[in-house]
Amino acid sequence: MKVLLIGDFSNYHRALGDGLSRLGHDVTVASSGTQWLDTERDIDLRRSSGKLGGALLYARLRTTLLHRLSGYDVVQVCSPLFVDLRPARVSRIFDQLKRRNGKIYLTALSTDSHLVERLSGPNSPLRYSEWQVGGRPSVFAQSEVNMRDGWLAPAMRAHDRHIYENVDGAVTALYEYHRIIEDVIPAGRLAYGGIPVDLRKIQPCPMPPLGSGNPVRIMVAYPRARMIEKGAEQLLAISRELERRHPGRIVVDEVTQLPYREFVERIKQSHIVVDQLYSYTPGTTALLAMAMGRVTLSGGEEEYYDFIGERDLRPIINTDPADLAATMKRLEEVALDPDRLMSLASDGPEFVRRHNDSLTVARRFEEFWTRG
Repeated sequence: MKVLLIGDFSNYHRALGDGLSRLGHDVTVASSGTQWLDTERDIDLRRSSGKLGGALLYARLRTTLLHRLSGYDVVQVCSPLFVDLRPARVSRIFDQLKRRNGKIYLTALSTDSHLVERLSGPNSPLRYSEWQVGGRPSVFAQSEVNMRDGWLAPAMRAHDRHIYENVDGAVTALYEYHRIIEDVIPAGRLAYGGIPVDLRKIQPCPMPPLGSGNPVRIMVAYPRARMIEKGAEQLLAISRELERRHPGRIVVDEVTQLPYREFVERIKQSHIVVDQLYSYTPGTTALLAMAMGRVTLSGGEEEYYDFIGERDLRPIINTDPADLAATMKRLEEVALDPDRLMSLASDGPEFVRRHNDSLTVARRFEEFWTRG
């Protein structure tokens, strides 16, 4: 099949595209490169700076790029806001894609108005999220950067509803997104894909030395603009506290806004990678770390393991936003126990191979398209 993957977050569509290509599909990735990550793409959809940036990108999508974005059997858009334009303009680009291609699907891997409404409302299907913890507003929800009003603005709601009502189906990246989207996408039009990791490019590598004179390196990684949303300020605080408690035995490496290739190299220099606080599911950073044989602190709830059918492996130090003291204790115990650290690290690559190899994820997409 001829496949267009438009938009990207954290190299998701690029890794998926590589898996689909290995299955024999003709794949084109069109994206902005996810800002500072500068991920690989075949068609560049970066928005230039300045007041006319949006107008120029919109004009390109309607004219010079029109032919290159037409004639595909399958189109996957990465979230309702798959290009960096106002919602009404994105709706028009979506309609253009739908007219000029075959099936069009949503890759659910980012925030949208439906998700915000469900997670910040009174009947959230999750015990916790970036919006609520134990039925109460989270630190992020109470912050000035939560952008809830923007996500729930009439124009955004109308756009997201337009996408949901007109896609041929949706494939979810996370357990959490699946739980939310199943409210509005019928089961026959919904599938779980997971996060793809290209294991030809991301492979296990030797752990940095441990022992005398070699402290455990804890890497805390986050996008600067989403620090509070990811709970990174809280995870950084507990990591710094462990560094203070155990001088010379634990060192914290704070990492943000690195290009993708440099980011991967930085992971290799770490023993433990701290990902995010509010997730049930390991995110891209956690999976990259696990694939390289590093321990990760991230989402690893039993609901997630049950959802993917994993009965044996538990390689993730699970975060608990309702009990940061317990989260810190778990992290401390692993950091100070080399045998346990190495045991968890050894399980990571096998976990990613079972569930997140880009070829495995690509097959899930392929099976869903064929079924539909």
